[in-house]
Amino acid sequence: MPGSCCANPVARIIKVADFEAGLIGLDQAIQNVFIAGVRDDEEIKKELLRWVRHFGNYVSPSREQDYEQALLREHKSYVEKVQSEVRQENARSQKS
Repeated sequence: MPGSCCANPVARIIKVADFEAGLIGLDQAIQNVFIAGVRDDEEIKKELLRWVRHFGNYVSPSREQDYEQALLREHKSYVEKVQSEVRQENARSQKS
């Protein structure tokens, strides 16, 4: 749960440019940015990078752009999933 005092961040591996990176707290970072209502891609990338670092992940300054692109891709995937779930729930409730 975002903002929870006791939640332990989970590690997840994602593709970043030409390598795979294990990131702690990625899901929480994405949820935090989504809940904050950030919609601009550049701002999303900055905020995700800030949150990923906040959870203790090291991102080399020379690879920041690669991470930003990968983080934005993961964020967009999350948003699509949430929107799909909302559409499905709305369709179910209209049938009732």
